[in-house]
Amino acid sequence: MKKSKLIILIIIFFLMGILLDRAFLYYEMGEKNKILLLEQEIIKEDYKMLIKQFESVEQELLLRKLQDSIYALDSTYFEDSADFE
Repeated sequence: MKKSKLIILIIIFFLMGILLDRAFLYYEMGEKNKILLLEQEIIKEDYKMLIKQFESVEQELLLRKLQDSIYALDSTYFEDSADFE
């Protein structure tokens, strides 16, 4: 009877060791995931900033294109009106 109790205690301690090992492993994985999530948020904010910059550059280019087309139409208008005089 003494030997069976010893075997049961050894099995219980072995299983507790496995559970403890798993607990530490999951804790470490959780900490790594927290760090990765923070890095992902930083990258996400950087991409949002780049998208805003791209949109502002795009708006500036559209404005310049519009100004160039207006200038071209004005210069064409003045050339045509000079031909009539």
